Amino acid sequence: MAHEVKHLKTELKTTDDSNEDIRRQPQIYAKNSMDRFGDDLYEVLLSYLPLEDRFQCECVSKQFQRTVFVSVVDITLSDRFIQRLLNEKRSVVQMLATFAIKCPNIQTIDCRGITKDYEKRVPEVLGILRDYCRRLRDISCNFGANSRQMMATFGPLVTRIDDIHCDGDSKALTHCHRLSQLKIHSFHGIFDTLYNISCVKNIRKFELISQMYLDYRLLSPFVAANQSIESLTVESSYFEDEESVREMYRQLSRLTQLRELTLELRLGYRDGQNPAVLTDSLRIIGVNCKQLKRLALKLSAFSIPPSLHVLSLDSLIVFRRLKWLRLEIYAAIDDHFLEPLRHCKRLTQLELKLRKMTPKVVTDLHQYCPRLHYLLIHDFNNIIDTECLSHISRLPALQTLVIEHNPSNSLTNSDFEDLLSTTPKLKTIKAIENCCLVPKYYCHWLNGLTAGRLYMA
Repeated sequence: MAHEVKHLKTELKTTDDSNEDIRRQPQIYAKNSMDRFGDDLYEVLLSYLPLEDRFQCECVSKQFQRTVFVSVVDITLSDRFIQRLLNEKRSVVQMLATFAIKCPNIQTIDCRGITKDYEKRVPEVLGILRDYCRRLRDISCNFGANSRQMMATFGPLVTRIDDIHCDGDSKALTHCHRLSQLKIHSFHGIFDTLYNISCVKNIRKFELISQMYLDYRLLSPFVAANQSIESLTVESSYFEDEESVREMYRQLSRLTQLRELTLELRLGYRDGQNPAVLTDSLRIIGVNCKQLKRLALKLSAFSIPPSLHVLSLDSLIVFRRLKWLRLEIYAAIDDHFLEPLRHCKRLTQLELKLRKMTPKVVTDLHQYCPRLHYLLIHDFNNIIDTECLSHISRLPALQTLVIEHNPSNSLTNSDFEDLLSTTPKLKTIKAIENCCLVPKYYCHWLNGLTAGRLYMA
């Protein structure tokens, strides 16, 4: 017998017992009450609204009041947000307390967008939110000159820092025991300069974005304290000499837990960086970092003689475990540039942004990457034509193709539709014109047992 639901809703009643005592029963909405029917649906629908719009929805119904803030689990603080609090007639404490009571499920607070003008207000705001939001677990912030007090109080909740000023107290970073993501422009902001000890330890994601000469002597103690790094991004254009370049790569090769690596470098003899050094250094990283599965290279070449201006990917022979590869090359390449990919048989995703690419580059791609199911090509010089598409159609596992091209490209809708019909597993083609914000999609769709193609802009 099916379970019979009883007492879906209890109402306010008066009961008379033998002692003639009058007792009131409170109104309770059980989880299986019909009065809560549709709450989960409204919660999902309202989750797509911006936070400001949700406050206006409170007056719609009691059901909206119950569900409109349930899905608010992360918020982003900005200068505008704090300024609006200051403009209100009520005090900041009252306003934030009201807000926090409405959103008790907040788990993440992002205050990286706060500028120096409002930085002093951040500890006060975080303190109030922490008192009311018991589920708060993560804070993302920047580290400035006045962050010492904040880190002493909220350091255990800080999991991400995106900017560290060199004039800040680096010792305050020792309070951030759970810091997992870090982005810096110089090593000096995270070191105890007296003992050359890294104040940041055991992070998992690290980004080094620098437009100046770096002191790579600090890289060794930093790597020693952060062997746990799994995702690494290095964007640097200036090197003192070739030895500093080799030292940087030697230190990076010590990160044996590395799974994702992004390198954005400028090649040129003036900066000690040349194609030969890059090839040798990548080989060292590939040999030592055996768990590396995602690799992105963004390279540009300056001041290199024509005889050495052609780049090579020969070092990919040791990257046999790669599954995702992105190449953004602004230098000369030959028609066999992708040939080393034949060693990366596990490769499933490939993104190509090659300034000097010719149609012959992808001629044998189906032999090099038989498992490739995602391919992106940025067509700088309008080289993709029907012949190039025919080479792409031979990829046996290709499911998604993205082409970024100029409006003057000669490809038509029928060319993409033909490619869709001749490629066995291809499901989606996304064509993006550089001057057009709305891409075009060519897709396979199923209607019963009938397969067709869908074109939409």
